[in-house]
Amino acid sequence: MADIEGIKPANLQFNERAKILCANYKVPLLANELTNSYVVLDENPKLCFKTMDLQNSFTQGKFSTRISRIQTEHLIKKAFALDAYKVKTILDTTGGLGHDAFILALLGQKVTVVEKNIGLCILLEEALNALPELPYFIKAKSNLTIINGDSREFLKTPQNFDVIYVDPMFNSQKKLKRSKQMEFLDSYLDEYDDPSKDFYKEHFQRLVVKKELRATTGIKDSSAISFKGSSIRYDVYLKGEK
Repeated sequence: MADIEGIKPANLQFNERAKILCANYKVPLLANELTNSYVVLDENPKLCFKTMDLQNSFTQGKFSTRISRIQTEHLIKKAFALDAYKVKTILDTTGGLGHDAFILALLGQKVTVVEKNIGLCILLEEALNALPELPYFIKAKSNLTIINGDSREFLKTPQNFDVIYVDPMFNSQKKLKRSKQMEFLDSYLDEYDDPSKDFYKEHFQRLVVKKELRATTGIKDSSAISFKGSSIRYDVYLKGEK
């Protein structure tokens, strides 16, 4: 799996922020070095890999539309069994760009996002930093904890989450029409595997696995419940849910 070789500030205005990120993620500050994979830090940070690049904005594009329609997120509410009277603790084991995690945080849940790729962690962190200082965004950000690490190792610690979430969709084997974001991730994370079976072996209360609608089920469990949308579904497994 690729990861960044450093961070390039677009100009002096972004130098200090770049230095902070370099220190936090232990990667070098780049000037004009030729590298295969790096983050360019400016008003719209981008992750560059070979000849491609990826941006992650929560204030424009399709995801911003999804945010504006937060109360129509009926499918995710059902899959995670969200309750207006109880905040759930959720472990997002494949953080990626953090879209589903942010929706869950906006819905009032406490979400720990674990992502082992530094480049994706930075894109998520900067997308959150760029949000307007509005009360509901401030609250949502306070509901999120971002960890750069391997979620398999994280699950060895005695944490007790209400829901474990796995989204391996970007590594799809199906030849479906893919968005530019998904095409980038398929290439950038070409060795990224599907950890859902590993998490299924762990002690959990509720395990939610996101799949393309017609994708095969990776876990054989006849008791699983599926919540289906127009193009995706959530497979839900229960062991010790209270």
